[in-house]
Amino acid sequence: MQMADMTLSCSVSQGQYERNCRRLADRGSSRYLRALGKYGDYACDSSLELIESAAKYMRTRHSDNVEFVLWTGDIVTSHYTLSEDDRLNAIRNMTFLLSRTFSSHFVFPVLGDLDPKPSETVTTLWMQWLPLEALETFANGGYYTIEQKQNKLRLVILNTNLFGIREHNTPESSLQWEWLSSVFNKADKANEMIYIIGHTAPGTEYRHGHEMAVGAVEKYIRMVRQHARRIAGQFFGHLHTDTFRIFYDNERPVSWALLAPSVTPHRYPSDASNPGLRLYKFDTHNGKVLDYTQYYLDLKTANRNIESAQWTVEYNVTLYYGLHDITATSLHNLADRIRTGTTHDNSILKRYLRAYKVKFEESENCDSACAHQHYCSITCLDLPAYQQCLDSASSALATAADSAAIETFPLKAAIALTVLAAGVSF
Repeated sequence: MQMADMTLSCSVSQGQYERNCRRLADRGSSRYLRALGKYGDYACDSSLELIESAAKYMRTRHSDNVEFVLWTGDIVTSHYTLSEDDRLNAIRNMTFLLSRTFSSHFVFPVLGDLDPKPSETVTTLWMQWLPLEALETFANGGYYTIEQKQNKLRLVILNTNLFGIREHNTPESSLQWEWLSSVFNKADKANEMIYIIGHTAPGTEYRHGHEMAVGAVEKYIRMVRQHARRIAGQFFGHLHTDTFRIFYDNERPVSWALLAPSVTPHRYPSDASNPGLRLYKFDTHNGKVLDYTQYYLDLKTANRNIESAQWTVEYNVTLYYGLHDITATSLHNLADRIRTGTTHDNSILKRYLRAYKVKFEESENCDSACAHQHYCSITCLDLPAYQQCLDSASSALATAADSAAIETFPLKAAIALTVLAAGVSF
């Protein structure tokens, strides 16, 4: 199970709209000028009631199917400046909530870019879930590994903040790279499969730009290529959208990453989605991901009917996209169907766009250039490749436009000459 980007705002829970909500009215729009509902608002970070409802739903409906919980970062709100004590208090509250809700499960937390740096306080809060060796590396750098000996599956939790532009050249970042390499070597010797879990995935997101240092992305891609046979899956959050990434080696798809949508309904700078949760189905012996089910809460309906608010199934990925399995090759083929959606059957593109925003609104009007941008984000993770992908699409469109102009000119000229000749004849 994965819970991504909660971004708890206690003031939203207390109904203080101005303090923790993005007011588009300042830009001349009244779209979000309304009273806060029990479960929050599309312009706000998460209310406590929203997060409680998400955790309670998964516990009461799917507790027997949950092996462990991936808590993939951005725990506290980002909109207003909070003191370090406020942030730590928010993490403390969320830790107690998840510990109480999933008392018989392990929760594996990840640091997001909005969260405090590793500290003794956070380490102490999470020691209930982590073994001693994991606590040591977490305290030093915010990363750790969990060995599941009975299943030959190893979880590798990264501190992707150390891949960011500000921190990728620090000693702490170098130590994480060295540690990650040693973990892969250990997995090779023990014949273990690996899940990589982090907050920010490598790549350039459609509309949101490139957030990791270019050098860090390139290094990460090289490492994934080198150890692709060991990687059973990669799981991230951060973007508040439902999407995925594909890694290639000499144009051959070799690995994939799934980016889960957020619990919080707010997407920056002025967008939104419905709250989402995800439950993976995987083979516990080798870690192979077989399927996943995406759940969501229709926030507008939930606030209107607070006594009967229900999290419901949004889709099952293999059925939704018609996939035989979840592999790099099948997701590569899906990306290609998304790219060609405007020229062929566009049902897959529409499905992707609907899932992308967790059924918040009808799919955006996405033309061929828009579809290609999504495709580039999915398949071209390093910045030069992404830019080349966009440029190739622009060049193709320009060539098509030039060809159309050239083909049109002789037709107009022929018409003009025919009229002139007719005039001369008569």
